[in-house]
Amino acid sequence: MTFKKLRITGPAASAYALGQPMYVYDGNVLLGTLDPVPLLNMGTEIHVEAFTPTRVVRDERRHVGRLIFLEICAFIAEHFHQIQAIRFVFTRQVDVLGGGAEQAISRAETVDRIGAVNVQMTPKADALPGHFVVSGVWVYSERNLAALKIVLEEQRALYRARPIEAGAMDKPGLRAALRRLVRRRNEK
Repeated sequence: MTFKKLRITGPAASAYALGQPMYVYDGNVLLGTLDPVPLLNMGTEIHVEAFTPTRVVRDERRHVGRLIFLEICAFIAEHFHQIQAIRFVFTRQVDVLGGGAEQAISRAETVDRIGAVNVQMTPKADALPGHFVVSGVWVYSERNLAALKIVLEEQRALYRARPIEAGAMDKPGLRAALRRLVRRRNEK
């Protein structure tokens, strides 16, 4: 099966409904949850902030959060036409992105490419110096949707080249554990 896009559901793999927590999957592999996903401005906006990655994402040697955010934007734009804006706040430190300034610049460049407005990079108050929060708003428009599709397809292509499960299988400990399991079965 060839990777096409991530799957977004509500609790217990149910269809997602606005205001529910979001569960993000690659096939059957849970990548993380977004809880809560509050509705704002009389139900015309959502707020994306509290993303909790699973261990498989935390252990990944590349940043898949960018793909996840873009998939969420595309999913909302495609399924919930009443949502006209997605407010976002990125606070999670991701070591594979480099230092705090590099992380903030990388995030700001990505959201700028999809047409986000009011993008701000501010020092995170309760963190070590050099850690930044990136926030802004992605407003639905045909132009921004077209830009989102371009950047999203770039990220999907990068991910398609090496899905997250492939990265998990590259870990020496996992490979060794699989070999031991096969040996034990053959000995029986």
